[in-house]
Amino acid sequence: MEDLSEVIKKHLPKIRDQKEGETTPEYLNHINVEVDKAHEDLIQLSPFYKISKILKTSKPLSLKDIKEIFNEVKKHQSA
Repeated sequence: MEDLSEVIKKHLPKIRDQKEGETTPEYLNHINVEVDKAHEDLIQLSPFYKISKILKTSKPLSLKDIKEIFNEVKKHQSA
């Protein structure tokens, strides 16, 4: 299994340097957008995210939903 830091490095974008003429607030907004997007992308890789999403969006749970949850738990346990 890959080291978590390696997985994170693969999925994180490079944050560019501040452009000439770009104000500090504009640059900080750019950084914020990049960080938020990277965070969202990374969190979606987690089996906990997948399980949480199923439990929050599927009421009542179908047999397919239950199987997906169990599969995610097994993936997590084997990691």
